[in-house]
Amino acid sequence: MVAGNGKLLKVAMTTREQAVHLCKEGDGQLAMGELSLATTFYMSAFSCSAPVAVEKVSSLGKESRDKVIAVLEKWCRGEAPIPRVQCSNLNPPSLNVRIAAVFLSTLSPNNMAASLCKMEALLKLGRYEEVASRCRSLLDSHDGVELALTRALALVLWEMHFQNGVTDYLRAFAKHRDETVTFVTSRQEGYLPRIIQAFLDFISCQENGRGNQGPESKLSNCYDFLVAIAPEDIHVCQAHASYFFEKHKYKECVSVYSKALEALSSSGALWDERAASLLMDRAAAYFSLGGREQEMMRDLTEAFKVNSSLSKRRFVELFSACNTERIEKHARAALDVEFAAYREAVRTRPEVRSDAGKELLSPVICTLQFLVEISPGARRELSVRLADCYVLEGNIKKALELCNCLLGSDQETYHNTLLALRGFCHLHTRSFHESLQDFQKIIEHSSPHPSSCVKALCGRGLIRILRGSPYLAALDYITACRLRFEETGFVVKSYVPWNQRGYLVKVLQEEGQKILEKNKDPRGSSASQQNKTGVSNGFLTKEGDASGAHLLASLLLELDASDETSQILCADALYQTDRVEEAHKILLVALSKSTQRSAILARLALLQLKRSFLYDCNQLLKKMIQSGDTSCLLAVAKILKDEDRALLQSHCHSRAMTILKNKQSDGYMKEAITYLSFAITAAGEHKCFMMLAPS
Repeated sequence: MVAGNGKLLKVAMTTREQAVHLCKEGDGQLAMGELSLATTFYMSAFSCSAPVAVEKVSSLGKESRDKVIAVLEKWCRGEAPIPRVQCSNLNPPSLNVRIAAVFLSTLSPNNMAASLCKMEALLKLGRYEEVASRCRSLLDSHDGVELALTRALALVLWEMHFQNGVTDYLRAFAKHRDETVTFVTSRQEGYLPRIIQAFLDFISCQENGRGNQGPESKLSNCYDFLVAIAPEDIHVCQAHASYFFEKHKYKECVSVYSKALEALSSSGALWDERAASLLMDRAAAYFSLGGREQEMMRDLTEAFKVNSSLSKRRFVELFSACNTERIEKHARAALDVEFAAYREAVRTRPEVRSDAGKELLSPVICTLQFLVEISPGARRELSVRLADCYVLEGNIKKALELCNCLLGSDQETYHNTLLALRGFCHLHTRSFHESLQDFQKIIEHSSPHPSSCVKALCGRGLIRILRGSPYLAALDYITACRLRFEETGFVVKSYVPWNQRGYLVKVLQEEGQKILEKNKDPRGSSASQQNKTGVSNGFLTKEGDASGAHLLASLLLELDASDETSQILCADALYQTDRVEEAHKILLVALSKSTQRSAILARLALLQLKRSFLYDCNQLLKKMIQSGDTSCLLAVAKILKDEDRALLQSHCHSRAMTILKNKQSDGYMKEAITYLSFAITAAGEHKCFMMLAPS
């Protein structure tokens, strides 16, 4: 041995000398109060030479020796980690719990912590019978819950005696509940799946009459134990909830399933078969509980969404034919409520291009998918409604596949409805030729369904606009409004692609204005030509009909009630149909928020003149003049009836002459000329010389 040379020292040292050296290091740590490090050095010495280490620890005072033993017991129980030590002159051996247990049992024969540690090692080796036998012998002289639980585990793992193992667990649980739960969930954590399965098998044996028949409380104790050691285990929750279900304790059943679903969700696990099964079973509990139809439907639809095939099998197992009918009624009622909510969201959309409320279709689709699975007799009807929702949702691919499938079957029901839906699918994909074919088939049908016909007219109208026939498009929308006004608004807001709705509105506004300009006087020769009825694809239309323009304007206001152009168009249509009071009300409302103030003032002035309120008429015309925009009177003149044209001409001409005679202000000449221009606008250029002649 060469002094000062650590490497040579480590080579030359015998194991006994190493043990002595490590014990000295341990004494030093013990003197400094580092009990864990001191014990580690003593255990390292034990690994090198057991007699040296045992002799050294035995020579310590009773207090120090007991402290070392207490540290070793902690390590054997897994209550503290074994520290790593470093020694400058040698490499200490690697340490583990098994060495600690041997060292402890040498220092303290029959020590319980050491015995348990050794038996845990034997369990890992599969020597279950030996562990059970040793525990039985030790229990004769020791009364410890840990020892009893170790024997219980050995019996559970020794499968032919699992029922005795379960009984041991229950006995320990009854006497020492907290200690049992702590020991099982910590020291036996790796065996929890085997323990749980043993209890579930034991419960099954008891329920099937193959086990030792005991009181009902025994099953209850089994579930209490399982819930205590594995409250979030899916299998435990299902078994416990099933037990409550059989005992008609439906509230408790729902509570257990809810906890299981929360645990599954919080664990980050995928919602697969486990989630579907739990949802189906909780739905059955809600159904049996009564008065919880909404929660039941939520669980059923979600389960079928997660895994439809498994959910369908479980549904058949859980619900009788009579109960299925009841559930179908609940589902249809829920479906009506959900779709009504979507329709209301569409109706109240603030802007025509908005798609707000589309998310409300998701529960509708889930409910329909569920109904399709449980109602084979109504599958076609429900599939048609499902295709409809796919179109509304914007899932055109699915909608088109479903429509083609249903149209390709032998059944003829809902044929027009499916054609309308497929037509809009083609419209969304810009396949205008195919779309027009489908819409045309509906319109040309001898007895078309009104709702399908409205969709077809709206679809065809949009295609006509895109192909450069706006007037025919306007007639399509007027006809649709005459059939079903509210339905027409819904179709435009929901079926027409959002990025084409704004253009559609502008075109319809322009065409509505053109219709009114051609319909100046229903009693004149122009009107007699325009009121000749014609037939277009099976529908009577009145070209240039002011009532049709009013329908168009009303539709536009339904799409966007705040649109000023639509408000003015509606007021003009009401004027031409002699509904002056209604026109006046619309214009007053529009005036408060309008950016087209002059256009509204001009129309209000005309209406007041028509009602013989001359002062009000003059005031309104004066405000229009002050605004600096008098060109709007040209648009008004285009829709005037002959009698009102003459009335406005006469009034403005008379007003101009009065101003010229009175000469009341410096700008009287400019004001008179303005009124004369109004009179010329109302009369038309061919009468301008007559009006300018001196009276």
